[in-house]
Amino acid sequence: MSILEIKDLHKSYKHGTNTTHVLKGINLNIEEGSFVSILGRSGSGKTTLLNVISTLLEFDKGNVILDGHDISSLKDRKINTIRNNYIGFVFQEFNLVKDMSVLDNVATPLVLNGESFKVSREKAFEALKSVGLEQYVKVRPPELSGGQQQRVAIARAIVNDQKIILCDEPTGALDDYTAVEILKLLKDLSKTKTIIMVTHDEEFAKKYSDRMIMLVDGNVVKDQILVKKEVIETEKRKLKEKHAGFLNLLMYSFLSMDIDKKKFGKTFRTFSISLTLFIVINVINQNLDVFTTKYLKVFVQSEVADKNVILDFIYQFFEQNLSALIQVILYILIGFCIVSYLFVFTINIINKKREIAVLKAFGASQEEIALLFMLRPIKFTFAIFKDSLIYTFVLILLINGVLNFKDLLVANYLHFITNIFTTTFGVLASFITNQDLALIDFHIHYSHVGIIFIVVLFLFMVGSLIPAYKISRSNTIRMLASE
Repeated sequence: MSILEIKDLHKSYKHGTNTTHVLKGINLNIEEGSFVSILGRSGSGKTTLLNVISTLLEFDKGNVILDGHDISSLKDRKINTIRNNYIGFVFQEFNLVKDMSVLDNVATPLVLNGESFKVSREKAFEALKSVGLEQYVKVRPPELSGGQQQRVAIARAIVNDQKIILCDEPTGALDDYTAVEILKLLKDLSKTKTIIMVTHDEEFAKKYSDRMIMLVDGNVVKDQILVKKEVIETEKRKLKEKHAGFLNLLMYSFLSMDIDKKKFGKTFRTFSISLTLFIVINVINQNLDVFTTKYLKVFVQSEVADKNVILDFIYQFFEQNLSALIQVILYILIGFCIVSYLFVFTINIINKKREIAVLKAFGASQEEIALLFMLRPIKFTFAIFKDSLIYTFVLILLINGVLNFKDLLVANYLHFITNIFTTTFGVLASFITNQDLALIDFHIHYSHVGIIFIVVLFLFMVGSLIPAYKISRSNTIRMLASE
């Protein structure tokens, strides 16, 4: 039974006014359970053919029929379903998400297919076990060798019981010894899967594949059966559209697509400091009379103010305009924080185009990718507020006089230490109970911080949605489809 039928397939590329005809009327039938190698020199059209089969590239005319489904007549949503249920990808450059564990990389197609994280990880573990990497479930891809990363990619390609595994030069980045191991693994998988592999190595193709197809200048010039295999017949799958679901995307957003903290570390600290100043100045503004009396009393001492016109002028200015100035500063700070965040986030999405392309290749829709990136700020906002709260508590302790140096000057050490404990307890108790306490002058409540957190998170999420949706709509998947 043919798992794949290709009829009179044409594909061309346009470069300005020039058109390059790459595939020129390809006709092929590929049986289920076969291991097919596609060979040809650079520019022969072999990778373009693989990318058309994989639905990564549209074609000019002809028909590509996958298990009875003509992909030329399917809409994008159905194409996503085809990818998720039928096609597993093994790329030359692996295309693993570097900031996710090996286990979650492999579980990605299942998560996108709506499986719960628990079930997805269980199946991912079994897939890793089948390629001999079950001991590496918690590590991240950069910690593995090239051969091990390719095994992870193969596990990801088979985890959702995909019928067809498409391999684009899967041994191109590997040494000969590792390449042989990968080819043996693919050969073993061909007992139950259909393997279609693009390769430049004719010797490997003859040794491991059952059928060899040679392309020259966009035409099939050789189609040789190397090993006659018993035809596998499996039940035709019904195309049922599945969605990752909000909960899966929320959990996935906490695992994947981390912002490079080494590259953007200073920006993150700027966010935290800006939010800290926003909160602390708000606290001061609510207790402005106390703050003025406690820390600006030099300006209100008549004998000093009367003798110094400048000090008197400064005091009058502060008294009349301080509250308005504080409000302006607050909004400038928070505005700067949000604009900077969105700038960094947009850069991050651009840097993640390849990962977005991989998500699309495994069936994620544009809307799901946009939602995934809109949910990312939740994790980052928690991280920013965690640092901000630490800075805020330190500043609130200081303006409440936690360090009374007068006691040190007069050697009243007992009162100095007692004051530290009293002030610290007062600040913590005020925050937890959400009430003003007599122990301290300046109070911070969790309700105040919570409101700021919700407002900032909302602005981050809405602001992130715009670039995320725009980039998810762009043809990032073409990154995986280079000739």
